[in-house]
Amino acid sequence: METEVIELDLSTQEGMEKAIVRARRTAFVARFVVLRESKRTRAHRSIEMMEWDDLTTVEELAARFRAAFVENGDNLGPVDRDLRRAMAHSFRSLKFFVEEYSLRATGNFIDALEDYARSNELLFVGDDHPKPGGWRLPMELRKLKRQLEAPEEKKGAKKQKLAAHPT
Repeated sequence: METEVIELDLSTQEGMEKAIVRARRTAFVARFVVLRESKRTRAHRSIEMMEWDDLTTVEELAARFRAAFVENGDNLGPVDRDLRRAMAHSFRSLKFFVEEYSLRATGNFIDALEDYARSNELLFVGDDHPKPGGWRLPMELRKLKRQLEAPEEKKGAKKQKLAAHPT
């Protein structure tokens, strides 16, 4: 499920526009992960499993994240504050990090959490980096995702196995 790295030609208008969409989304998700790190809600579980396409805008993704909190009945005051802060970060960081954030763009939240973990390892040497709190570990999420996708395959395998053994 790892996100494929897509090279963009930043010398063309189209390439730069795509890079900006990806960079803003990446900066938004990175900041949102940090802002919601100490919180634990059912909405987090829903967001952790989200995927998006390469040109999903930051506004579209923010709306999807907010909808997860609405569906789970969370207090929207802190959520809206964190969404606004993450959105503002996506604008501020953009002029400095378009190429970097564009290259780090992901197509799902699990990969974004891995990017966050890699960033922490680079920023905080040794045991000084922040410990996971509100988000589950990417390895745990990948395992869960495989389990959620596998039941249909297992059901088919059991039926075939049972049919192969006459009673």
